[in-house]
This record gives sequence, C-alpha cells and structure tokens, in this order.
Amino acid sequence: MEYGIRYVVGADLSPSANDLALKKEHYTLLFIKDAGCSLYFNQVLLDFPANSLIFVPFGTLLKSNPEESREFVLIYFTESFFCRSDWDCTFLHKFFSASVDSSTYRVLGVPEEYLFYYEFVRAHLEMARKQSPESIQHVLAFNIIKQILLLGEVYLGDRDSARFMEESESALVVNRFQQLISEHVSQEKHVSYYADRLKVSPRKLSVYTKEVTGETPKELIVEGLVRVAKRLLANSKLSIKQIAWQLGYTDENNFSAFFSKEAGESPKMYRNNWKK
Repeated sequence: MEYGIRYVVGADLSPSANDLALKKEHYTLLFIKDAGCSLYFNQVLLDFPANSLIFVPFGTLLKSNPEESREFVLIYFTESFFCRSDWDCTFLHKFFSASVDSSTYRVLGVPEEYLFYYEFVRAHLEMARKQSPESIQHVLAFNIIKQILLLGEVYLGDRDSARFMEESESALVVNRFQQLISEHVSQEKHVSYYADRLKVSPRKLSVYTKEVTGETPKELIVEGLVRVAKRLLANSKLSIKQIAWQLGYTDENNFSAFFSKEAGESPKMYRNNWKK
C-alpha cells in the first residue's frame, strides 16, 4: 500500500507484526494522543508528550515498546504517493532531509481545541484506502497528508528539532549521501561518484553506510533508483520505455528486469496496480 494509517500499541511495530511502516521507502508521521507514549527510535527509547505530532526522519527504525499500553496513531506514505508534481518532490525532500538530519526528529504540540483533527484525519484516510487511486477520496488523503507537512513547515522550522542520538561524522555523511542519491540517481549510479562528492573513499563510505543503515552504498543507490522509478510509473504519463531512458537504461527490457527484481513485480504490473 502506498499510504496508510493505523493505531499502534505494545509490540505492534515488532518485525513479527510485518507492519508496512517498517519498509524503508515509507515516510512516517506519529500522532501522540492525550496520554503520551514511548517507543524506540533507532534503538533509543524515547518518551513523547501528550497531544503532539512527530515528524520522523526518512530511514529511521521505529520499534514500539512491548511494555507500553498507551496507543498512538501512525501514518505512513511513499514518495510515489506524495510526489504529484516537481514542487511536491522538492518540498518532501527538503522537509525530511535538508532541514532535519538523520539524528533528529521534530515535535509539534497540538492545542486542545484542535484535537478533533486526529479523528478527522483517521476517518478520511481509512475511508480513502478503500477507494481507487483516481477517486476523490484518494485525492483528499493526499491533500490531508500534504496539509500536515505544510503545517509542520509553517510552525516548526529548524529551531524545534530534537536530537535523539549523538551526531556523528558517519551520520552526517550518510544523510548527505542519501540527499545526493535523491538528486542525481537518474544519471549517476556508481558509488565512486558519490564518494568523490562527499570527499571520502568508497571504502570509507561503505563503512559509514553499514554503521548507520546496515546497508552498502550500492544497496542505497538501488533503493533510491527504485523510488524514482515508482514515482514516475505512478504519477507520470511517460511510457515505460521513456522512463527507462530517463533513468539511464537504453534497453527497456534491462530496466524491466531490474525493476522486477527489486520491486517484486514488473513496471507494467506496478503501474496497473497503482491505478486500481
């Protein structure tokens, strides 16, 4: 699913729960209800205040606290779902990457008189999930999530970022690496290009990415390329051949084989499923 919403409590984010929000391509928002909540961010247990909205950096590992009995609302969505225009993509990448590094999250307190917004968001997102991507409900879901991010941009800014792990050279380099992938992966797919831009050796970059994400630089580049391909398949009218060319593949069959291997379905099937 390209986006969703669910209530989480206890061990609901454990790997055994197979929760979609654990996938790397999902961006995540948390609505903390009136009792507050605690959960793990990158293996660090954190307590969050009641009636707050948490903007979680891309790639953060979330794990619920098995001893926690308080419930919170989790919203997740993919880049393909959000990026309906170039402006949307630029805003999304800026909001989750440029202004928030891999060691921070941001908290927006929700005034009591606006708590009805929780129920409004939940009801309309759950309703929209049952409809086709071309339905008016699906468009409404997109605009609700976009409105939440715009409110965060207006009311927060960098000043309210909160740090949940020590900033390290490796975290800073990997965060910049992921930004560069988002900007250049259509043209540049070699680790050496990004290492040169980051002024580190490919070997050092590999050490950093394994430390921070558990993955190699090549795996992160592949994931970035798949995200761009999914966005183009979902939101553009380009043919699969044109998308292949835009992503640097001169042979459509090679692109289709790559996408099928990484996404688990062919480009044509992905596009058709998106339209259902």
